[in-house]
Amino acid sequence: MDEIYHPPASELETKKKSVSPLYKISGIGVATFVGSILAGGVLMYLNYKRLGLYDKATKCIVISIVATIAIFGVVYLIPEDINIPNIAFTIPQVIAMVQIAKSQQEALINEHISSGGTMSSNWKAFGISVLIILAIIALVTGAVFVTTTA
Repeated sequence: MDEIYHPPASELETKKKSVSPLYKISGIGVATFVGSILAGGVLMYLNYKRLGLYDKATKCIVISIVATIAIFGVVYLIPEDINIPNIAFTIPQVIAMVQIAKSQQEALINEHISSGGTMSSNWKAFGISVLIILAIIALVTGAVFVTTTA
């Protein structure tokens, strides 16, 4: 016992490490391609939530829902005699969502990786997007059924 009042030699503060895996920018793009802006927004929401940025997470999901409704509204207003391929609506959504994800989350994802954090599989992102598009199809089908029978 050299010194009684000497502080311990061990490090008292550990590096804060996120235990939950985040979704890659490419996963957000895949989800948007398969399941609309809503699916990409859900993955961005999950990333923000896992990082503890709850205000940004809430804002992200609300904007994604509004954007999805707006896109469906625009598609609904196009006359039936105008023949526009579906990909004309999908590609701009993917490009926009990937660019938004890069500008808003790329630095956070890189920091997560450099601190030893893990990333979720793009297959998981794909699965989430399939579930979301199925939910959207169910909602739209229900809405069409209710409005046409009335």
